[in-house]
Amino acid sequence: MRWKFQDQWDKVVRLQGVARGDRHALTARISAAMSDASAVIVDVHLFSGVLTVLAFELAPEDAKGLADALHGAGLDLDAKSRQALTEVASSRQRVEGTLAITFADGDPDLRREVPAVPG
Repeated sequence: MRWKFQDQWDKVVRLQGVARGDRHALTARISAAMSDASAVIVDVHLFSGVLTVLAFELAPEDAKGLADALHGAGLDLDAKSRQALTEVASSRQRVEGTLAITFADGDPDLRREVPAVPG
């Protein structure tokens, strides 16, 4: 059995990378790099102080520029992610993707305040 959401999920490009240094400064540099490469960040999920996942949209002609911009911002993409961006560059349509950033020097015990839901 295959769920309907799986058809869309299979089309999502998944990138992973490791960044070393101050999490706040790196996040700002990576966000700016994505913007410079014309990637549009559409969602952000923070997981403690070790992992941040950015959801984004990207035109295929900007894929090579995104790889270079992320490297310049201090993010080391794994080989599978670099290959995925190469494949995106050869496609013809805008893609959705996620970028999982692991902060090697992050705080795994950082707690995030979850706002209360009214009602």
